[in-house]
Amino acid sequence: MRAFFFIGKNYLKYVLILLVGLEFFFVSADSMKYADHFPDSANLVILFFVYDAMYALNYTLPLSLVLGGILFYITFLKSAQFSAMLALGYSKRKIIAPVLFISLLMTIGYIGLNATPFVYAQEKAEAIVDQNALQNAREDIFVKYNNDYVYFQKVYPLLNKAENIKVFELDGEELKSFVDAKTAFFDGDYWILHDVNVVKIKDEFIKNQNFLETSHIARLKILKNFRPKVLDTFSKDKPTVSIVDAIVSAKILISQKIDFEKVRAILYSFIVIPFFVPLTLIIVAYFVPPLARYANIPLMSFGFVILSLILWGIFFSVSKLSVSGIIYPEFGILIPMGILTIFALYALVRINQA
Repeated sequence: MRAFFFIGKNYLKYVLILLVGLEFFFVSADSMKYADHFPDSANLVILFFVYDAMYALNYTLPLSLVLGGILFYITFLKSAQFSAMLALGYSKRKIIAPVLFISLLMTIGYIGLNATPFVYAQEKAEAIVDQNALQNAREDIFVKYNNDYVYFQKVYPLLNKAENIKVFELDGEELKSFVDAKTAFFDGDYWILHDVNVVKIKDEFIKNQNFLETSHIARLKILKNFRPKVLDTFSKDKPTVSIVDAIVSAKILISQKIDFEKVRAILYSFIVIPFFVPLTLIIVAYFVPPLARYANIPLMSFGFVILSLILWGIFFSVSKLSVSGIIYPEFGILIPMGILTIFALYALVRINQA
């Protein structure tokens, strides 16, 4: 157990050093980019830094976990601690176990973050330096939700607001009612329509009687859990949505019998791709020699870094291509991840013989 904590502590040290450095670099670069557009309020500037740092985690955390692992392996090997633990009877699998456990735990934590509003940090940061970003609207969206067909002329996701909403309620193939409202706001659970005109269609047509029953109400709750960001999957080629919103979108698309290829790509990107981190660390550990003199350390370190960056670049690229619809997510994401998983498991099984 002491060896586990010793190895884990050293690995975390390198991860944190790299993470802080990369975060500082990322936020500094963005600060220079937006310096002329910072608001006068110090509170808003601080919020920008917080949101920008959160957005940067999408890039800095996976890289820090992988590169921190490489740095740990190389340092451990050069200081002869790796060889000493092998001489004491520890297997390579036991030595890398703390690294894999920590990287896997942090990867799962990162996936959990992607199920929260953490995903929208970039949009919030941009909204601070560009007030017009709040007014960016999705226009002319028509979707089916349960038994309702809903039309939004304009939706402002960052404001949780919509304009000119029309809801058509059907019973089978028959139109039962029509709802019209100028504005609506999403309260976290429902869309709240204001100044609503409701038109109900009677079941039977009777001569000399009005076939339509009209009324006006101040507020109307509709569309439970139909979040504004869900609409991004319908209106944008490259939507930014959380795992929860992507699942809601998938349910809506399935109910409409529409292919949800874009949503599958988003879910694979958030849930599957992050696991390239522990898989890559297994492969790197497999090629680490038991003694420093058995390898050219600088060349080996360079090779490990290049391998990690190539793998990260491949999965980052195929995830973007899959979300944009250029390639099928199963071919672009699942098959490469499957190949990497097979190779990593093979390396893990044979690591003590390497």
